[in-house]
Amino acid sequence: MRTVLRILLLSLWTTTSFGQSKSKPAPIHVGIEQDVLPYVLKGYIGTLWIGRYYSRYRVSYAEANSPAFFLADGIAADKVKAFGISFEYFFNENFEGLWLGPGLGHWTNYLENTDGITAKNESFIFSFGGGYNFRLTNWLYTSPWVALHSRVSGNDDFMIGSTNYQPAIFTPELSIKLGVKFPIRKKD
Repeated sequence: MRTVLRILLLSLWTTTSFGQSKSKPAPIHVGIEQDVLPYVLKGYIGTLWIGRYYSRYRVSYAEANSPAFFLADGIAADKVKAFGISFEYFFNENFEGLWLGPGLGHWTNYLENTDGITAKNESFIFSFGGGYNFRLTNWLYTSPWVALHSRVSGNDDFMIGSTNYQPAIFTPELSIKLGVKFPIRKKD
């Protein structure tokens, strides 16, 4: 886990320290995003971000129910509560176009087997994702994206009644976001 944190911090430092013109300060932007996937899965999401130049930092919280085709044998329900922080680097100005970045998260899975017995599994997650922001207006955008999440803890098998539950090591995700962004002018 410490190695993952060191890599994330190093990537944050290098991408925010190099390659940006300091002659004309860019305004800081803040934004709010909504993602389609949690709503499709009978949940919700809240995402806030702040960024400057080509980099942004995002915090999100989501709840969703895993779809039936994703559930392991003997598991009837899996409700996920996820908190995450991520760093995203854009290859174009104004937070438009292609972006990539790592993230860290904490997921809590509330599980129920087919006999009605419940259990909880907590995991720390390392993610890497990317997408493409399409500008709709000066402040409104949409972003199809994809990510791969990897459990770095909470991945041991355990029993829920008579059901052996094995958490997935890797979880792919694909969705589309709708976001708004606003510049915060720097005072002179």
